[in-house]
Amino acid sequence: MSGPLPPGDEFTIDQLAARAGMTVRNVRAHLSRGLLDPGEMRGRTAYYGAEHLARLELIAGLQRRGFSLAAIGVLVNQTPSGSAEEALRLYRGMLAPWQPEAPVEIGADEFDAWAGAELSAAAVAQLVDSGLVERVAADRLRILNPSMVRAGAHAVALGLSPEAIAETGVALRARTREVADMFVGLFEDQVWQAHVDAGLPREGAADVRTAVEALQPVATQSLLGAFRQTMQESMDDFIHRLSGDLAEAERAARRRRGVTDPDPDPDPPDGADS
Repeated sequence: MSGPLPPGDEFTIDQLAARAGMTVRNVRAHLSRGLLDPGEMRGRTAYYGAEHLARLELIAGLQRRGFSLAAIGVLVNQTPSGSAEEALRLYRGMLAPWQPEAPVEIGADEFDAWAGAELSAAAVAQLVDSGLVERVAADRLRILNPSMVRAGAHAVALGLSPEAIAETGVALRARTREVADMFVGLFEDQVWQAHVDAGLPREGAADVRTAVEALQPVATQSLLGAFRQTMQESMDDFIHRLSGDLAEAERAARRRRGVTDPDPDPDPPDGADS
């Protein structure tokens, strides 16, 4: 454990590392890479402030998102002084509108009430096998994607099998990933690349952030609109097949009764709906 903090929220390197959840070795590595500004020397001890802690938190967040230290170094060092923080904040702001719903941890006996649908123990086990739910203890569940799990629970309650719902969920995530990649590709080609070509200017960061924030409702509305149209088309096809099945069933029943099929419907007159 680190000792008491000096006045004014100043930290030794040990205290800074503890606050950031890192090892001192990692903090020193960030200093040597130029990712973190040196502390203020007082005698033989360097002291660090809140800005150093904020930088470490941002670096850790970028690493969790898959940025290499070399890539983070480009962001930190590509512009003078304060604009490096702006570049990092820009990335964090770009992620904010797209953060998934936070996981929910509940008691296993609370699942039905939480989901609003009654599921058997076998159905819940299938959700665990699908990776959408984790069993953190014998009587505790962690719902990793609450929206999908709640929708899946309602589908199972309607009579669809848990296995089919789990398979559909996997396929749905794969296909929506394709849609997400398409929208991100548009943003990268049309907005981000222009910002990079301009040298990542600080004054352009607000425009990029605004574009990211606006992209979420645009993508959501576009996806929903397209899905509604294609769902209607799919239902129309289903009804067409259903109509043919019903007509064939009726003809088979008439044949069994020895009834001659009536003449087919005449063609509709010109200009009339078919």
